[in-house]
Amino acid sequence: MNADSFLAGAEGLPGRHELVDGEVFSMSTQRVRHAQTKFSAQSALRATLKDMGSDCVMLPDGVTVRIGDSTVFEPDALVHCGDRPDPTSRVAQSSRRRVSLPRNAEDRHG
Repeated sequence: MNADSFLAGAEGLPGRHELVDGEVFSMSTQRVRHAQTKFSAQSALRATLKDMGSDCVMLPDGVTVRIGDSTVFEPDALVHCGDRPDPTSRVAQSSRRRVSLPRNAEDRHG
């Protein structure tokens, strides 16, 4: 499956999904620890960008980023630089950085 097909159909799918090398993967539910760590990372990124006077913005999870023709991620946090993203879009087109916290890392810590 290519990114265009995935993005066209993903909105109608129940739950959250990502496309990796043309294959659709369902995203598992989060544990409280993951959600708390993700929020801390988002807050730190936002504060750092503000303190630096950067024109980049932090976008939280829920915004999709397209990586080539066959990969679409929904990262835990996204630093978007350049033109302001369209507030009605589900896809951040010109992102430069993404932060995803590995879901299995929380399992290693208890």
